[in-house]
Amino acid sequence: MAHPDAGLLAADPYADGAVPPRVEVKNRPLRNVAALGVFGLFVIVNVGLGISTLTNVATPVTLAEEFNSCVATAGSDQHTLDIDKVKQGTSEFINELNDFIDQFSIPAVSGNPGIFAGLSIAAVALAGTWVYLMYRATSAMVWGTLILNVVLTAAVAVYMAVSEFGTMESAAVWAVLAVVQAAALFYLRANINMTAGILKLAMTALRDFPSLMLASILINVLVMACYVMQVAFIVAAVGNVTPIPVLGADIYDNDVPFATNDDISFTAKYCAVRMAIASAVFGTFYYFAPDDPSKPNNIVCLATTWAFTRQLGTHTLSGLVLAAVEALRRAARVRGGGLAGAILRCLLLIVLRCIRTLTRFLVVMTGLTGLGFWESAKRTMTIMREAFIDGYITSRLANRVLWLSGFVFSVVFGVIAWVSVDSQSLANQWPLAFVMIACIISPIVGIAMALLFSTILNGDLFNSPIDGLIAGLLFGSIAHALMRFMEQLILDLVDAAFMCFAIDTHNGIISPRGEVVHRFMGATFGDQLTDSAKAQPTVAAGAKGPTPDVMPPPVAGAAAVSTHKYNA
Repeated sequence: MAHPDAGLLAADPYADGAVPPRVEVKNRPLRNVAALGVFGLFVIVNVGLGISTLTNVATPVTLAEEFNSCVATAGSDQHTLDIDKVKQGTSEFINELNDFIDQFSIPAVSGNPGIFAGLSIAAVALAGTWVYLMYRATSAMVWGTLILNVVLTAAVAVYMAVSEFGTMESAAVWAVLAVVQAAALFYLRANINMTAGILKLAMTALRDFPSLMLASILINVLVMACYVMQVAFIVAAVGNVTPIPVLGADIYDNDVPFATNDDISFTAKYCAVRMAIASAVFGTFYYFAPDDPSKPNNIVCLATTWAFTRQLGTHTLSGLVLAAVEALRRAARVRGGGLAGAILRCLLLIVLRCIRTLTRFLVVMTGLTGLGFWESAKRTMTIMREAFIDGYITSRLANRVLWLSGFVFSVVFGVIAWVSVDSQSLANQWPLAFVMIACIISPIVGIAMALLFSTILNGDLFNSPIDGLIAGLLFGSIAHALMRFMEQLILDLVDAAFMCFAIDTHNGIISPRGEVVHRFMGATFGDQLTDSAKAQPTVAAGAKGPTPDVMPPPVAGAAAVSTHKYNA
């Protein structure tokens, strides 16, 4: 006997711009082939130029011999270079460089490998604890972090008022900012609760699919390999365009082309690939109950395969958009133009941030449906036409909560590392803690400054050792780097969660996991429906939702609410 909905099931589920609540598994053909070809050609040419740069590197001795040969050929009376002195200068330069590298050490840490190993393990444990708290105490972490943000702003206002380094005008500005932030917490309390629900879903998905972290690590390793290759190209090129001092003689060579892998070639594309993988995995978590027999197996491997094969062209286009937005944002931060210029820069940054958020939601759509760039863009605009403001606020709130909470955890761990290495110096050098805090904001800067301080300032500073400060800076930055890695993955899941929730409200249904968000918001299902969904007669009457193969049958008298249970 034929399925009663056989004709409907055989039709294209994405016809007429429809966005069904599902993760497309079977119908994922290769899309945006032209973009993939152009990108591949760009990478091949760029890598070829880089390899040419590496293979054409000339040593100072070779350059000196070529210089002497040119002088001899021209018959000039110009002074020639002494090859033996060039060799001696090159050897001395290499020895000085090695001596400088050998100075990068923290005696109190490197002399005690037990402390180093213990702090390294503790940094990983700290990141795990932060993730666990985000999962088990989501609402407390969200509200606590946002309230802490207001308290810190008010504390800065008080400091500006009482400190000799501040003024009453600056204190008033910070005080007003604290009041505005406090008012925003009250006004946006529904969005904050929604953010908590979305974060809860994201953390639960990460719990159910821990292998997603391995896929993210793989992508980071690939990006690091690209960066290493880029640095190699830069070093090779700089070595041929920068003067090399050889015992008073400067040698130049400008014949080798300078070519590196641009950020567009891998950084932005990496972001799109990572998001698409997270979106497909989260969609499987969201739309399929744990005991659903139609749930795809090995979804992390499937999503990774799709991202690097069939959808690579689509992610190339998305990456280009993200890279262009980032380039414009960097340009917009350049100061100048007075008050009018500042206002225009602010407006431009707002527009660019909105475009970036829409592009991220577009990538989520490609990960869920497997559609091409333009098809996904049309459906993303359809969904976001009514949900973009909530999506933007949710994304920004989640970003703020994850970053600030991770940063606070890292600073506390930095203080612990400081005390572990040298408990006596903290009381005498507590003003330097502000230097540590400022450097930990950027993990790369923090690690670099720790190495720099250990080389230049190691020993006594104002008659006090600074090994404790360096250890706190180093391990606090390492902890923050781990937090940032998890933060990016969780933010990808948060954007995917909101898009799935927005698709539910657009279609007038609740998927197996969607009720988590409603529970956190304390709202009824009807309150969250979009205007277009409320206009649908089937939804208004509380009739059935999507077809049985996509969603389980609805509860009688309810608006397509799933009867499947989940382990939240």
